[in-house]
Amino acid sequence: MSPVLHAPPQPAIDATPILGAIESLASERRRGVTFMGARGRSLVPYTDLVERARRVASALRSRGLRPGDAVVVVLPDPEEALAAILGAMAAGVAPAPIYPPTALHALPVFLRHLAHMLERSGARRVIAAAKLVPFLGAVPQPVEAIGALLDAAPGPFERPSAGDTAFLQFTSGTTAAPRGVMVTHGNLAANLAMIRAAARVDDRSKIVTWLPVYHDMGLVGTVLGAISTGLELSVMPPQAFLRAPRLWLEEISRVGATHTAAPNFAYGLCVKRVPEVSGLDLSSMRVFVCGAEPILPATLERFNAHFAPTGLHPGAVTPAYGLAEATLAVSFAPYLGGLCCDESRAPRVPSCGVPLPGVEVRVADEHGHEVGERQVGEVQVRGPTVTPGYVRNPEETRAARAPGGWLRTGDLGYLAGGELYLLGRRKDVIIVRGRNLYAHDIEGVAGEHPDVRTGNVAAFGVPAMDTEALVVVAESRRPGDADRIAREVRGRLAEVFGVVPRDVRVVAPGTLPKTSSGKLRRGEMRERYLAGRLHPRRSRLETARVILRSWLGHVRPRRRG
Repeated sequence: MSPVLHAPPQPAIDATPILGAIESLASERRRGVTFMGARGRSLVPYTDLVERARRVASALRSRGLRPGDAVVVVLPDPEEALAAILGAMAAGVAPAPIYPPTALHALPVFLRHLAHMLERSGARRVIAAAKLVPFLGAVPQPVEAIGALLDAAPGPFERPSAGDTAFLQFTSGTTAAPRGVMVTHGNLAANLAMIRAAARVDDRSKIVTWLPVYHDMGLVGTVLGAISTGLELSVMPPQAFLRAPRLWLEEISRVGATHTAAPNFAYGLCVKRVPEVSGLDLSSMRVFVCGAEPILPATLERFNAHFAPTGLHPGAVTPAYGLAEATLAVSFAPYLGGLCCDESRAPRVPSCGVPLPGVEVRVADEHGHEVGERQVGEVQVRGPTVTPGYVRNPEETRAARAPGGWLRTGDLGYLAGGELYLLGRRKDVIIVRGRNLYAHDIEGVAGEHPDVRTGNVAAFGVPAMDTEALVVVAESRRPGDADRIAREVRGRLAEVFGVVPRDVRVVAPGTLPKTSSGKLRRGEMRERYLAGRLHPRRSRLETARVILRSWLGHVRPRRRG
């Protein structure tokens, strides 16, 4: 029998632990969530968090929303977003979080994405920050300012069943139009319990996060994980981390945190942007989860070495694998096992650990048959955390299923020694003269250049005679040195992979298209390259027209008489 990774079954779990946990914290004033923002640090006790959820739930009911409905949440502020998400869940309404545009020129693209979400989810309302409401006037569904919802009188919590949808998580849209993953209360309950067990979370744990709450790693992995057990939680806006990564580490030091999570690029950014480690104390940290994007061993090794003087345990940085269709987490490196790599491959491939309790993982070929040890194929997952499907999208739901209840992830990998090793997305494989190259491997080596921006490299294939040719686009803050940087990156890639890229383009920051969660849109970058325009067309006239239409839609004519 071909290998399938199993984990011990877990005990029965309450179908609605997150809502039960919220209600049980109604009198908890000592612990809560500390929000960090422009106004400094402010503690919101759990008793206040519960009341806010009850107010939002009551307001949504008064607006005509009923259990089973959906609502889109467009709130950049984590404190407001958390109140809306928990309140919607308390009302039995499924929140679908989305991040708003960061600049006016991005408004047209955002509104198209929002329209797609509304159509797919069937959402009956949009919850937004007051300053965004005028820009959403053209949206067909009513747009509600979060402040108005918080003014309502507190109401009761619903009692959903395990099969009811807890929230909708729209996929990143890196390779296709975003799809709305239905995460049930049963899925959520199971995954939260699995994560607690794998990460050794107990009632003394403290969690710090800068991850956005509109994304599954931030929402499930840190925020709901802390709230479901009433832990101390510190939340900072993603923009604050990107401007000053040291703030994340300083908060960990200040509160004596034990758990946090971040994608690979964040660990590299800390090494580059936090040269002085004095004053930091990371000795309390049990787990720095690394996931949500390809994991590069060199990045984590540099992080461990750079912050070793802070007391960081070398095994605390923990690779993990997950996806929205499995709620979040699928596999996890053993506790304090640290970074383990397959040294037989070049570049080295990091282990993503073993399946979480109750999850099964296998690797299958293109015909759906399980393959043997160290054979590359599609990673497939089965267990209580797997979504029942994509909202109002039966075709995609069927396409994601394999016989036997297996979820097709679209990720390539292999099993070895009871652990899972990932190679990348099936659609991101570049075949050069019969050799498979993985985009994230190329991007990782190119990103090691000191003048290339961390996490801002795109590698893709373009048509060539009888094969594909490799193209690399990298962002740099040194546009005057573009030729030198390109030459050095090309030489390094030839040295490591034995393949000379057809083209290496060095571009200005902000050129690479990304999803709202920061993942590269390689397909869009490839299309731009082939069309001869690396930079997107940004029409000021189009933006102005969109703003005007939104404003006119928001300002309704007054009725006479």
